[in-house]
Amino acid sequence: MLTIVRNALALALLIPASAFASSEAAWDQFAKEVEQKCSDATADIFRRAQIAVDPTGSEHFGLAIVYGRSKANKERAAVICVYDKKTGTVEVGGELGSDLIRVRRPKPDGDDQKANKRKQNQTDSQGQTNGSDQLDMEDEQ
Repeated sequence: MLTIVRNALALALLIPASAFASSEAAWDQFAKEVEQKCSDATADIFRRAQIAVDPTGSEHFGLAIVYGRSKANKERAAVICVYDKKTGTVEVGGELGSDLIRVRRPKPDGDDQKANKRKQNQTDSQGQTNGSDQLDMEDEQ
Protein backbone atom coordinates (compact mmCIF):
# COMPACT_ATOMS: atom_id res chain seq x y z
CA MET A 1 0.00 0.00 0.00
CA LEU A 2 2.81 2.40 0.89
CA THR A 3 4.45 1.67 -2.47
CA ILE A 4 1.25 2.63 -4.28
CA VAL A 5 1.07 5.92 -2.39
CA ARG A 6 4.73 6.70 -3.15
CA ASN A 7 4.26 5.91 -6.85
CA ALA A 8 1.13 8.05 -7.05
CA LEU A 9 2.90 10.95 -5.36
CA ALA A 10 5.88 10.64 -7.70
CA LEU A 11 3.56 10.60 -10.72
CA ALA A 12 1.68 13.65 -9.42
CA LEU A 13 4.94 15.58 -9.11
CA LEU A 14 5.85 14.76 -12.71
CA ILE A 15 2.58 16.04 -14.17
CA PRO A 16 2.68 19.76 -14.93
CA ALA A 17 0.25 21.98 -13.03
CA SER A 18 -1.34 23.06 -16.31
CA ALA A 19 -2.53 19.49 -16.89
CA PHE A 20 -4.52 19.64 -13.67
CA ALA A 21 -6.06 22.99 -14.60
CA SER A 22 -7.08 21.92 -18.09
CA SER A 23 -8.66 18.68 -16.93
CA GLU A 24 -10.82 20.30 -14.23
CA ALA A 25 -13.32 21.50 -16.84
CA ALA A 26 -13.39 18.01 -18.36
CA TRP A 27 -14.13 16.44 -14.95
CA ASP A 28 -16.89 18.98 -14.35
CA GLN A 29 -18.42 18.11 -17.73
CA PHE A 30 -18.10 14.39 -16.93
CA ALA A 31 -19.89 14.85 -13.58
CA LYS A 32 -22.70 16.80 -15.30
CA GLU A 33 -23.09 14.03 -17.88
CA VAL A 34 -23.26 11.35 -15.18
CA GLU A 35 -25.80 13.44 -13.26
CA GLN A 36 -28.01 13.92 -16.34
CA LYS A 37 -27.89 10.26 -17.41
CA CYS A 38 -28.63 9.07 -13.86
CA SER A 39 -31.44 11.59 -13.53
CA ASP A 40 -33.02 10.33 -16.75
CA ALA A 41 -32.58 6.68 -15.71
CA THR A 42 -34.25 7.20 -12.32
CA ALA A 43 -37.11 9.49 -13.35
CA ASP A 44 -39.62 6.65 -12.84
CA ILE A 45 -38.25 5.82 -9.37
CA PHE A 46 -38.20 9.19 -7.56
CA ARG A 47 -40.51 12.19 -7.48
CA ARG A 48 -37.69 14.74 -7.13
CA ALA A 49 -34.40 12.94 -7.26
CA GLN A 50 -31.23 14.37 -5.78
CA ILE A 51 -27.93 13.11 -7.10
CA ALA A 52 -24.50 12.88 -5.48
CA VAL A 53 -21.90 12.24 -8.19
CA ASP A 54 -18.41 10.93 -7.49
CA PRO A 55 -16.45 13.68 -9.32
CA THR A 56 -14.08 11.30 -11.14
CA GLY A 57 -15.69 7.89 -10.76
CA SER A 58 -13.60 4.76 -11.07
CA GLU A 59 -11.27 3.82 -13.90
CA HIS A 60 -14.10 2.52 -16.11
CA PHE A 61 -17.29 3.89 -14.55
CA GLY A 62 -18.96 7.07 -13.42
CA LEU A 63 -20.65 6.56 -10.04
CA ALA A 64 -23.52 8.33 -8.37
CA ILE A 65 -25.99 7.87 -5.55
CA VAL A 66 -29.49 8.98 -6.46
CA TYR A 67 -31.87 9.54 -3.57
CA GLY A 68 -35.23 11.00 -2.72
CA ARG A 69 -38.80 9.96 -2.00
CA SER A 70 -39.70 6.76 -3.81
CA LYS A 71 -42.78 6.94 -6.05
CA ALA A 72 -43.58 3.30 -5.24
CA ASN A 73 -43.65 3.30 -1.45
CA LYS A 74 -43.60 7.04 -0.62
CA GLU A 75 -40.55 6.63 1.65
CA ARG A 76 -37.00 7.89 1.32
CA ALA A 77 -34.75 5.60 -0.65
CA ALA A 78 -31.56 5.60 -2.69
CA VAL A 79 -30.16 3.75 -5.69
CA ILE A 80 -26.65 3.37 -7.02
CA CYS A 81 -26.21 4.56 -10.58
CA VAL A 82 -23.29 3.32 -12.67
CA TYR A 83 -22.31 5.08 -15.91
CA ASP A 84 -20.05 3.19 -18.32
CA LYS A 85 -17.37 5.65 -19.49
CA LYS A 86 -16.68 3.66 -22.65
CA THR A 87 -20.24 3.08 -23.92
CA GLY A 88 -22.11 5.93 -22.21
CA THR A 89 -24.77 3.54 -20.91
CA VAL A 90 -26.23 3.68 -17.41
CA GLU A 91 -27.31 0.93 -15.04
CA VAL A 92 -29.29 1.48 -11.85
CA GLY A 93 -29.32 -0.82 -8.83
CA GLY A 94 -32.38 -1.67 -6.78
CA GLU A 95 -33.90 0.64 -4.21
CA LEU A 96 -32.07 0.81 -0.91
CA GLY A 97 -34.61 1.72 1.76
CA SER A 98 -34.28 2.80 5.36
CA ASP A 99 -33.89 -0.83 6.41
CA LEU A 100 -30.46 -0.84 4.66
CA ILE A 101 -29.22 2.75 4.78
CA ARG A 102 -30.24 6.05 6.29
CA VAL A 103 -31.30 8.49 3.60
CA ARG A 104 -31.67 12.09 4.72
CA ARG A 105 -32.20 15.37 2.97
CA PRO A 106 -28.98 17.41 3.00
CA LYS A 107 -28.93 20.60 5.04
CA PRO A 108 -29.26 23.79 3.01
CA ASP A 109 -26.17 26.00 2.94
CA GLY A 110 -25.75 27.91 6.19
CA ASP A 111 -27.60 25.39 8.37
CA ASP A 112 -24.31 24.03 9.74
CA GLN A 113 -23.44 27.49 11.03
CA LYS A 114 -26.87 27.83 12.66
CA ALA A 115 -26.50 24.44 14.35
CA ASN A 116 -23.04 25.32 15.66
CA LYS A 117 -24.31 28.64 17.02
CA ARG A 118 -27.25 26.89 18.70
CA LYS A 119 -24.91 24.40 20.37
CA GLN A 120 -22.63 27.21 21.48
CA ASN A 121 -25.58 28.99 23.09
CA GLN A 122 -26.52 25.79 24.93
CA THR A 123 -23.13 25.61 26.62
CA ASP A 124 -23.00 27.47 29.92
CA SER A 125 -19.98 29.28 31.27
CA GLN A 126 -18.56 26.05 32.77
CA GLY A 127 -18.57 24.20 29.46
CA GLN A 128 -21.54 22.00 30.34
CA THR A 129 -24.60 21.56 28.18
CA ASN A 130 -28.17 21.97 29.25
CA GLY A 131 -29.11 18.45 28.19
CA SER A 132 -30.69 19.28 24.82
CA ASP A 133 -27.41 18.47 23.04
CA GLN A 134 -28.39 14.82 22.94
CA LEU A 135 -31.29 15.53 20.58
CA ASP A 136 -28.99 17.37 18.16
CA MET A 137 -26.52 14.50 18.18
CA GLU A 138 -29.26 12.04 17.35
CA ASP A 139 -30.44 14.23 14.49
CA GLU A 140 -26.93 14.29 13.01
CA GLN A 141 -26.27 10.55 13.18
